[in-house]
Amino acid sequence: MENKLNKVHISYKWSNEYKTVIEAIESGLRANHIPYSMDKYDIMYKGSIDDYEKEIGAANIVIMFVIPEYFYSLDCMFEMTQMFKNGNIKERIFPLVDMKEIPRNGDGLTKIKDFWQNEKTRKSERLPMEPGKSSFLLMEIQKIDEVINTLDDLWLLICRHSTGDFCELVKNDAALLIQELRASLDSVATAINEALIPSPDSQSIPKREILQKGSKSIYIENNTGSIIIN
Repeated sequence: MENKLNKVHISYKWSNEYKTVIEAIESGLRANHIPYSMDKYDIMYKGSIDDYEKEIGAANIVIMFVIPEYFYSLDCMFEMTQMFKNGNIKERIFPLVDMKEIPRNGDGLTKIKDFWQNEKTRKSERLPMEPGKSSFLLMEIQKIDEVINTLDDLWLLICRHSTGDFCELVKNDAALLIQELRASLDSVATAINEALIPSPDSQSIPKREILQKGSKSIYIENNTGSIIIN
């Protein structure tokens, strides 16, 4: 059975402005025969959006396509929290970043934190007035809490580690981005293959079947298998 986590997953916020960038990434992945996963293909009718977002967070390789709209999407931010929850960020996550007017410093971080804190306050104030059950609203508030608590880690990744030149990374069907992905994909494939090859100590001893007919006794040493003596 195919391991879905071995596919390259793409975490993104749809924007018509960046349509050609998404198309370039897809084209580059297809041209290099790299299996990939996107919500528009892999969330089937009646499929769980939350489960798929957790799958993105657990995938071996993730392209995290960060644009300003990404920061204000609860779905995208929840995917981000799942990525950090599963660790090995530097090895698994490939940020593709175009933040535009959002500064890559503490002011930019404060701007995003303030937005989500205001969202949490607004939804929390709604709770006492919520008719019927409040489970969905509480779930959103819990997700927002996780976002706020993970934002510093995200900011360190995209602001204090080089994310390269955005335009260069996506040029020529994202050739440079694909090149960077290749190295990690090869490492993952090697690790998987090594895990599947048993060590000499774990290999089973070949079985032998010995049949002894007659009255004479025999001596058998280091045998694994069936012994029938008649």
